[in-house]
Amino acid sequence: MAAKSYILDNGAYTAKVGHTDDETPKNISMEPKQSRPPFSWTLRPVLPENITTNSIDTVNVFVDTITDRKLISNIIKRVQLIYPNSLTHLKLVKNQTIILMLANNMSPDQCINTLQVMKFDFSGLSGQPKVVAVPKSIPRTCNQNEQAQKLWPCKFHPDKRLESILSGKMFNLLQLATIERHMKMALECTKRSNSGVGAVMVDPINDLIIAQSEDFRIKHPIKHAVMCVIDEVAKTQGGGAWNSETTSRISKISSADKTGPYLCTGYDLYVTREPCVMCAMALVHSRVKRVFFGCKSINGSGGLAGKVRIHHLKNINHHFEVYTGVLEEECKLAALACLTN
Repeated sequence: MAAKSYILDNGAYTAKVGHTDDETPKNISMEPKQSRPPFSWTLRPVLPENITTNSIDTVNVFVDTITDRKLISNIIKRVQLIYPNSLTHLKLVKNQTIILMLANNMSPDQCINTLQVMKFDFSGLSGQPKVVAVPKSIPRTCNQNEQAQKLWPCKFHPDKRLESILSGKMFNLLQLATIERHMKMALECTKRSNSGVGAVMVDPINDLIIAQSEDFRIKHPIKHAVMCVIDEVAKTQGGGAWNSETTSRISKISSADKTGPYLCTGYDLYVTREPCVMCAMALVHSRVKRVFFGCKSINGSGGLAGKVRIHHLKNINHHFEVYTGVLEEECKLAALACLTN
């Protein structure tokens, strides 16, 4: 007698059956699959407000009604000669209406006078411009685009990776298990010195632990766990500025193993508590790929999840992804042991 398993069409149960190949299945036992979430924590992306919000900023423009559709091609050519660069994300025409110019608090009469000075030809138009609100910039997400299209047609190309992050489908269960495993290692670092903060640097391509460190700021004001683990990474490449105080296991790598010219190019950082502004800038300079932190900074001085979100500043020359919530409660408890903040 062979034991076989059957999965029902709805995928909700597995049927364990004992029978021979030519027998009708008997003694079917229905075992519900685990319905609880496999993890006690929820991974959340740390994104700028202009990404997470569904509302859009608007700007007022003057539009006019097209009265002669036969002239629409000619009208578009005329409008393109005076069309502002700040509105190129918008399509010119919506139904029988075409955008003329930014309103800039002008009245319709002032709009007409301005266009006449520019020798604009109103042929094929009603010559009665009116003010409407349109999206001020290109929508960043599908949700924003849905709101924008209600106002005026926009040019929009969805960012598949961003949409995956927003939907929570960026990581599968196996990847989440790997994330949890590395954060547990960072938590172990906090126990070595009761520092409350631990950090682990990982090469995600081969799941290799490059370096790990606890926090030594009680000995030196800038020896935060993140700064220390970056320095430990430098040691694996023949550099490093400080004498190693950590008992961490360090993987020796050659320059051929690197995926880029900077210290942490392509690497993932796991840290129990949100990095401060100093550490966040160090991560920019070292070109880290992603940062996973457990809990936010206790006093709101963090550099990634507070008002200052270093990784999303427009003027910096490197940006990286940030996620929080990994073993959040465990990391909060560890942070309470930190002697200084």
